[in-house]
Amino acid sequence: MKNILFKTLALFFVIQLGNAQIPNDLKSKAIQASKALQTPETTPADPVSINSKIVWSNDKSHLAIILKASIEEQWHIYAYVPQNQPYIASRLELELPEGITAIGDWEKSISEPYGDDIFVYHGNPVFVQYCSVGSYNKSTTITSGLFYQTCDLRVCLPPQTKTKSLTL
Repeated sequence: MKNILFKTLALFFVIQLGNAQIPNDLKSKAIQASKALQTPETTPADPVSINSKIVWSNDKSHLAIILKASIEEQWHIYAYVPQNQPYIASRLELELPEGITAIGDWEKSISEPYGDDIFVYHGNPVFVQYCSVGSYNKSTTITSGLFYQTCDLRVCLPPQTKTKSLTL
């Protein structure tokens, strides 16, 4: 448990240091956009859906990529899994074009303890990646996605990746 606390504190400090470069207007726009972003309906056969969106700073020098997941009730995906457990932790995917640079790591919704040092996401977790913007091709795309394994109390489905392409 001490190790998890240390990792959480280290991540907090990395996020705080990285955020010093992010314009305040972009932070507030990202919060508003994450609340408004709708995800496709889920079903018991496909219990996770995602959607993503780009939000720009007022001066267009930075952007935020917002990825929101919707997880069917009674299901979860894994935020953290110790090496001695058989489950698969979720991983955020991001392909940036030349001229767009990620600032720090993804900001992530708070996960919930699940037992045996495992942490999971339920409901509608939101993930935000801030980026600085240089010279780029205006018709290019950013691809964001989520690799995950989803489980309920009885079954785990095979891991999969869902992605969204966003045009700049």
